Amino acid sequence: MLYEISSRRTVIDKRGNDKSLTEHFLVDKIELFAEAEQKGLELYNGENDIVAIKRSNICEIVNKRKDDDERIYLASIESLFVDDEGNESTTKYVVALFAKNAQSATTIALDYMKQGLEDMELVGIKK
Repeated sequence: MLYEISSRRTVIDKRGNDKSLTEHFLVDKIELFAEAEQKGLELYNGENDIVAIKRSNICEIVNKRKDDDERIYLASIESLFVDDEGNESTTKYVVALFAKNAQSATTIALDYMKQGLEDMELVGIKK
């Protein structure tokens, strides 16, 4: 299961002032909220506060981050399924992927969709 964590910590800006910084993370292979909180605290050796944890609506992480300049994109996909009686149903889901820009994110999402057995449509990509 994937969880989304919001973490807040204090950093010093260029002028030497304290600034509150909130960051958002995805963690996977977690079963409990307490495990997600622990993983979030480990990111900064406990020098941060976990301000929010929620189960993510992201069903899968498609690829791994290759470069530090890659950002996470969310691809919304609809899958059309027709049962034996001819009834159509649409399933909507979100996958996460790493890419340098929206164009390469779209390419990665379309390649991912080719693996599916059903008719799939890319509904949107957002950073």
